[in-house]
Amino acid sequence: MLEWGRCGKLVVENGEALAFAEYAPSTLFPRLARFPAARAASADACYLAYCFVDERHRGRSLGSELVHEVARDLVDRGYRAVEAVGDRVFDESWVLPTTFLGANGFAVVYDDDRYPLMRLDLHASAEPRRQLARAAAGLASSD
Repeated sequence: MLEWGRCGKLVVENGEALAFAEYAPSTLFPRLARFPAARAASADACYLAYCFVDERHRGRSLGSELVHEVARDLVDRGYRAVEAVGDRVFDESWVLPTTFLGANGFAVVYDDDRYPLMRLDLHASAEPRRQLARAAAGLASSD
């Protein structure tokens, strides 16, 4: 990942790590080839590999805040979208739940019975940051 630069975001409070996200171009994640839908990853998108919130801190919208921060970084880097493989039967594995991705504005772009490829377009509107903030606020109100 050194050749690409920073590839993660970390939420720290009072010296304690609460949550993190990992992202980079999909070409830097060779295991994606195991997911048929991931083979359709777009060159104009960056891949959100993981977003984890410590169990003790869930329900505070930290995951949505991380998605927002990742999106902001990627807009600044010139990416058009964020893509992720979702899991329709989330079993606490490293694959992100489709419900979480959907609540944060991701839509299915390549379907699969269990692991669809989902995409968040960063330039779909004139103000993608505002769109992400609204998605995060909606998720917070449903907690």
